[in-house]
Amino acid sequence: MSFTLSTGATLSVAKTYSPAYGVAGTSITAITNANPAVCSATNTLAAGDYVLINSGWGLLDSRVVRVASSPAPTGGTFALEGVDTSDTTKYPAAGGAGSFKKITAWTALSQIKGVSASGGTQQFADITCINDVTKRNIPTVKDAVNMTIEVFDDPSLSWYADVMTADLARSPYGVLMTFANGSKLAGNAYWALSRIPNIATNEALTAQISLSFAGEPIRYAT
Repeated sequence: MSFTLSTGATLSVAKTYSPAYGVAGTSITAITNANPAVCSATNTLAAGDYVLINSGWGLLDSRVVRVASSPAPTGGTFALEGVDTSDTTKYPAAGGAGSFKKITAWTALSQIKGVSASGGTQQFADITCINDVTKRNIPTVKDAVNMTIEVFDDPSLSWYADVMTADLARSPYGVLMTFANGSKLAGNAYWALSRIPNIATNEALTAQISLSFAGEPIRYAT
């Protein structure tokens, strides 16, 4: 059994992409059905880089993934750490082609007061038959995953403009959380920054940043 304190945790927004965000990304001609999945694409990536993946596979599309160290990236391939596409029912063979963008810089948010998450609850369909004496449910979809970040308000902070850029883009930007034990959470989310701070008597002003994840985030142990 182990515990991780929130003390020392950091949260960052993707600042820049290569090629520039909004420009057609580098083509992925194929993705293997394997664990980890291997992309066929001309690249200059290194292990540990984070990439935004657009894929014909809905379960992989719009996710931010770390480039794996094994197998190591080559000029023509790179593997997606933590992504298992070996199930051809979920990932039909030859259906994963798409594009990618490397996240070239992150901006860390400061003065974070707290972070809360919601959503992700599993939904179920009722398949109870008339002869059943106990109801039966089967899983369907999960609720959208959302995150709320409360920060001490200061529009002069260096990260403010980058979060505002993500807000105004109305398209997903990467999010990276690093915890005190070295574990990480990587995702891709729509960002929204409240322009009006919360104001209370004898308390510091705070502002709210809202995130709605466009793809399932990935947890990495290190």
